Formats: sequence, structure tokens, C-alpha cells
Amino acid sequence: MHERVWFRPLLASLSGAGPLGELATAQRLEAFGFADVERTRQAVAELTRGLTRSSRMMQQLLPLLLDWLSASPDPDLGLLGLRRLASGEQRSTALATAFRDSPEVARHLALLLGTSRHLGDVLVANPDLIERLPDPDRLRTKPWGDLVTSGLSAISWRTDLPDRQRALQRWKQRHLLGVAARDVFGHAGVEQVGADLTRLAEATLEGALRSLDPQLPFAVIAFGRFGGAELGYASDLDLAFVHEGADAADAERVAGGLLRFVGGDTPAERIWAVDADLRPEGRSGPLARSLDGWDGYLDRWASTWERQAYLRLRFVAGDAALGRRLVDRIRAAVWSQPLTAAEEREVRRMKVRIERERIAPGEDPEFHLKLGRGSLADIEFTVQLLQLRHGVSEASTVAALGALVEAGHLPADEAEALEEAYRFCEGARNRTFLVVGAGDSLPTRPELIARVARSLGCTVPELREDYRRVTRRARRVVERRFYDQS
Repeated sequence: MHERVWFRPLLASLSGAGPLGELATAQRLEAFGFADVERTRQAVAELTRGLTRSSRMMQQLLPLLLDWLSASPDPDLGLLGLRRLASGEQRSTALATAFRDSPEVARHLALLLGTSRHLGDVLVANPDLIERLPDPDRLRTKPWGDLVTSGLSAISWRTDLPDRQRALQRWKQRHLLGVAARDVFGHAGVEQVGADLTRLAEATLEGALRSLDPQLPFAVIAFGRFGGAELGYASDLDLAFVHEGADAADAERVAGGLLRFVGGDTPAERIWAVDADLRPEGRSGPLARSLDGWDGYLDRWASTWERQAYLRLRFVAGDAALGRRLVDRIRAAVWSQPLTAAEEREVRRMKVRIERERIAPGEDPEFHLKLGRGSLADIEFTVQLLQLRHGVSEASTVAALGALVEAGHLPADEAEALEEAYRFCEGARNRTFLVVGAGDSLPTRPELIARVARSLGCTVPELREDYRRVTRRARRVVERRFYDQS
């Protein structure tokens, strides 16, 4: 309440009728996280302009709203989002009425708008979702079957691909908002976010595949984070395809159509980023293969890195019986022979090469959430090497850690160190994506990392120290178990 009292003279001063001068107004706004005084002035003027019922309600509510926005990672961004949502008399009245009827709607909206520009865009395009924000149950991701039905309903009456893509994009964004809102509000942890994103991606592929109407048995297999049901907001969908029947041309049509539908030809058309390079022969091979074609490749050509990649695979869309038959055959190939010492060295060399080649310019190697020492890639490679060494078949990294402990191949305290670092890095990577956009390291720019830290409920020094603490513990395990250093 103390802060709301402080905002009343500020509002009057922003309109030119208050007791504070320009400098005092700017200082007080800065103390509450509002850095752009002129933009704040314009937003307040637009929200309270005139003598309409909505403007009068906004005048009464604005001290509360500014108080709640000041608690978000980026109050300026939140106020801009509020301004966009209230544009136009009809929208402004609806928003002010919703705030008056439920202050919790306003509080939750302020936090979300001040956290993520992307989520603000989704709410501007779908203002009907605002009233759901205070209710975790209304934000919960639907069961797979319900998602598929609603996705098909969104595209069924549209005929051309661009219209269908736009409809499925909007459908995905509406459901993604629920996942991200529960994450930001503290109702869902890393594993739940991963499971919800995975279910949403599965339903997207199933709906798109059914709309293409394949004329032969056809299935989609997932690898990587998608295969492990551990997607993050920035994850690609690693896919491969299998078909039955002699019509390879129709199988290629379906596979190519699915990649274009979901992946788009341009970023604007993209529903999910997709990658089909893990198929046999990679980019030089056909998109879809028959079961016999997969068998022939697995028997003759599958490399060590492919065996490692095949640890995380699942059937995700299409003909379930066909997909599970392929999964069974790939797993049989993975475990057909023990990992040799030479193959273990190959896994280590591949990891070093990835670390050297993939840290993007501008990303901080000291606080890299994916490729830093003791971070995600370290953990995943260590777990996968132990799985191949000891014959532990699990697609999920976290589940594999539990299985390795249960089988006596990894001490519980070492598994706990790896799991803690995994959850921390994945959670920070997810939140960084929401707050500042794609990136695999903690931001280097002070104002950006400050927003990420604030969104995670800590200070920048605390965030960096937590990173150092958990990754240092994990790296000691990695050196012992992956590099065999005593």
C-alpha cells in the first residue's frame, strides 16, 4: 500500500499538475524500475485520457497497476503492453472492467506483460485469455487428444497452406501462453514445462499430419530433447519418418509437406523449428524410409554418434504401430554390441568439437547454460556415455539419471549434482528465452541479465553465484565419469 500512495503524486506530476518537478519525477520513477519517463508519461496520458467510464476507472486503478508493474522484470515493457492492450475505447472499457471485477487479473497481467514481449504479443492478439491468468487450472495444458481435436478444428475449414499455418500458429500460441504463464507464476517447474511443450508439439504434428491425409502407413519419430519429452521454449523438433508400402513418392510428399507445414519456408510461417537431419544419410538421404530401408542403414552404416543420438527417441505422431516397430528396431541396433574404448574416445572428441564450434558470437562462455563447464551438454553427454557403457535405455535425461543410480552405475550424490545443475540451467535458459529472446547463455548486457535475475527472484550476483555453484559440482562429476579423471 505504501508504494501505491507514492504513485498518486507521481501520476499527477506526469500530467503536469502534481507537486514533483521533472527531476524528482524521473528519480522516483527510476526507483520503481521505470527508466523511460517520456514513454511513461505518454502511456499514463493515453490510459487516463478523457471523461469516459473506462478512463475514470483507469485513473482509479493506475496506482495499483504501476505498483504491480514495478514488481515485474521490466516495468517499461509492461506499461507499453498495457497501453497496447487498452488501445481503442471498446478494448479499454473491457480491460478496465476486468480489472475492476478482479484485481488478481490485473496483478497477474502486469507481471506477465513486464516479463516477456512475446507473451504480451500473444495477449494483444488473444485478449480473451486475460481473464484466465489468475486460475492455474484454466492455464493447464489439455490432454493430447483434446489438443489434437482443437488443433484440427482450427485448420479443418481452411484450404490453402498459408491460412492453415496462420491458424495453427495462433492455436499454438494460445496454448503456449498457458505453459509460459504457469512457469512465470511458479505453478510449473522445469519438468512440467518440458512435458507440456512436448505434448503441444506432438499434437501439432499429429494435426498437421492428419490434414495432409497420407495414403499409406506413415509415422513420425522424435529424437533429442523432443524424444526425451524435455523440450524448452527454444528447442527444435528433431524428427525422422518411416512408411510402409511401395509408394515412396507419396511418403516423400507427406514428409516434405509436414516439414513445410510445421517448419515453414520463412520464420514468419514457422510453427515450430524442425530438423530432419538425423535421418539415415542426413541431408543427402530421402526424407522418409521404409522399415526395410531403416534396417539396411542400421545394419551397415549407423555410427557411434548416431547410436548416442538414438538413445533419446520416441514415436510421436501418425501410425502408432508402425512408429513403435521402428523404435524397437532402432533400440535393438543401439544395444546390439557393447561400446568399445575407441567408441568412447569418439564420443569425447565429438563433444570437444561441438563446444569449439557452437558457442555463438556475443554469448558468454563463462556463463553458458548449454555448453559451459558443468552445464547442459556436459550433463547430457555424461549421462548418455554411461547409458551406452552400461546398457541403460531411457529417453529422458532425468529418468536416465534415476535408472543409473538404481542399477548401481552412478552414486546418488553424483546423480543429484548432475540433476541440480540440469534443472538450474534448463530453468534459466527457459526464463532467458521468455525475458530477452533466444540465447544459450546468461545475457552479457547488464540491463538484460538484471531482468532475467529479477524474473527468477534473485539478484545478478546471486544468479551468477548459483550458476557457478551448481555447475562446479556437476563438472567434478563430469570429469570423473565422462573423462575418467580420478
